[in-house]
Amino acid sequence: MIDADLKDYMHRFIEDVCDKIGPRESGSKEEELAGNMIEEELKKFCDETHQEEYVSSPTAFLGFIRYGAIMIISGIILYWLSLSVDLGWLLIDANLGLVFSALASVLAVFAVSYFILEVMRYRELLDFMFPKKRSRNVIGTINPTGKVKHTVIFAGHHDSAYEFNVFYYLKNIGGYTIFIGYAGSIIFSIVSVLKTLFYFLPLSLTQVFFWFGVFFLFIAPIAAIYVFFHSYKPVPGAFDNLSAVSVVLGIGKYLSENKGTEIYPKHTRIHLISFAGEEAGLRGSKRYVKAHYDELKENKTVLINMDGIAKKDSVVILEKEALIGAKHDPDLCATLLRIAQEQGIKARLGTLPFGATDAAAFSRKKLPATSIGSTGLKKLPEFYHTRLDTPDVVDKEALGQVLQICLGYIKYIDNL
Repeated sequence: MIDADLKDYMHRFIEDVCDKIGPRESGSKEEELAGNMIEEELKKFCDETHQEEYVSSPTAFLGFIRYGAIMIISGIILYWLSLSVDLGWLLIDANLGLVFSALASVLAVFAVSYFILEVMRYRELLDFMFPKKRSRNVIGTINPTGKVKHTVIFAGHHDSAYEFNVFYYLKNIGGYTIFIGYAGSIIFSIVSVLKTLFYFLPLSLTQVFFWFGVFFLFIAPIAAIYVFFHSYKPVPGAFDNLSAVSVVLGIGKYLSENKGTEIYPKHTRIHLISFAGEEAGLRGSKRYVKAHYDELKENKTVLINMDGIAKKDSVVILEKEALIGAKHDPDLCATLLRIAQEQGIKARLGTLPFGATDAAAFSRKKLPATSIGSTGLKKLPEFYHTRLDTPDVVDKEALGQVLQICLGYIKYIDNL
């Protein structure tokens, strides 16, 4: 069991970062200050600490959403101009109907490609269009007392997200808005391309395309909401994701206070990492994997990432992250679930339906990894990516339960 003092330490760390530093935009001075604060704590517990700098374009991840939305709206206008020519409502050169339709197709395909590749699949598609910034991952290492046989990373991230206006102002409706906007944009791109292609075929489907056009009129206001999808004001980020960083520090503190006992690793090297740039599309963890891939592969390194810890008795161990296409190590997931159950902690396996965690950067490279959180995934909490993500939403007992699972895994793997 985790004692009250350690739970207090973890929660107090969250409060201290929120009070002394505040929100931490990816690539910002505040992100750097938080990283420095984390390293100062790690120095108390670890045999060695350091920071690894990398360069990325953090605003590229979400920065084109509003422009993509404007492109979809413009495409719908062009689509209707094309229809108006086809139906004889607009008495101009008939060839302009093809021009309008082709332009609508180009705008729609480009916008949807961005949404899918950059926002959903986390590919750095348009980063060249956005400013470069420097960030730093923070790493602490605890060496075992004997020969190294295993290497385990416990990780979280210390940057915080921009506020999602659709979640703060629309509450639960915001999630449906995102789904309808994505689905509607994809349908629009397909139909607009087909409409363009049918100009070169002997078959006319003008009435069919008319009714699709009516449907797109209902999509346009939702696309307009996407123009204001997020602000450029970051949130406090207590739940997402100082909660995980506090557990990373809790692991270090617990081990440092229990040297010489059976829990202290004899054959397992432990890296305690706080990634930067997670909210910018996993930039920090992706750079870390790229820089250390051979070492991670050779040492058969296991990553246990944590993301979003809030409620007691609601632990979720991710088997996969659907949109980004990451399938996590099934043996690792099963082992963590068993450890939780053996300690009387309510836990389950789950799938992240949208978004991604830093574990995806490892699993997509076939490195064994998973993420642990402790809140439901089917319904987002009202504080997710909003200004309400403050320390009071994080339960000390939830932090203690996740820490207990991590310590249980250390004992398990050290005895293999």
